[in-house]
Amino acid sequence: MPASIDRIRKHMKVQPTKRDKGLTLTVTVTAYDNGMVEVDGVPINAAPDYDQGHGWLVAAETVTATMVEFRKDTVKRQKQKGA
Repeated sequence: MPASIDRIRKHMKVQPTKRDKGLTLTVTVTAYDNGMVEVDGVPINAAPDYDQGHGWLVAAETVTATMVEFRKDTVKRQKQKGA
């Protein structure tokens, strides 16, 4: 399952800002000429008979789920910093 929370957490790229005043999330979406879509290096529709449209929808869901997890990180950081 490409969009499991464990897999998202394992592959999401979060770094502190240059002056450590916040966090930056980098999400990389790759669309291949053959119709396959990949989010942060994880193939979304890699089955032999994959549907291109379905791949884009699941990629959008994966990006949204990644942003939800990123928000959790920012809230946790704010609580730790006392902001």
